[in-house]
Amino acid sequence: MDEPTPTRRRLLRTTGALAMAAVGVGATDAAAAGSGTDHGRQFGRVYANDVLWRTNVVRELDERPDPEDKLYFLHDGDVPIVATEDVSEDQLSPFVSESGPGDQDWNGGMWTTYSATVTDVDAFNDDAPLSNDEDILAADYIETSLGNPGFGPPNYFICPLNGRA
Repeated sequence: MDEPTPTRRRLLRTTGALAMAAVGVGATDAAAAGSGTDHGRQFGRVYANDVLWRTNVVRELDERPDPEDKLYFLHDGDVPIVATEDVSEDQLSPFVSESGPGDQDWNGGMWTTYSATVTDVDAFNDDAPLSNDEDILAADYIETSLGNPGFGPPNYFICPLNGRA
């Protein structure tokens, strides 16, 4: 049986998501392509309180920051959720923060990564986009645990949110 030919949009989303997942390889490299006046730097995207923000990695940390901001990394066990072939195109980022700029508990992007494994993509698509931590924690089709799943962002890093995407 022939595989369906991926659309240009799907290829761009997959490539961008994989680039974002590779963020730990070079802490000064950002992840997915940015837009606007980025002065030659690349930016990734993070949801915080239903708002999509631009971000770029400043540096990887050797230990868990205190205080910290929790960052949920949505994936299907193999790739970031936005690179999953049958995921809703409404999910613009695999990263969801517990807080963001203006929140009393915002710590400026001193991240601790939490793996958020999507076990039922159809149920996920019914709710997409998941763009706040309550959505992640309430979904019975998402399993969360401390640390990355063996790919994706570093376990601990600094990455400010620098403007709405």
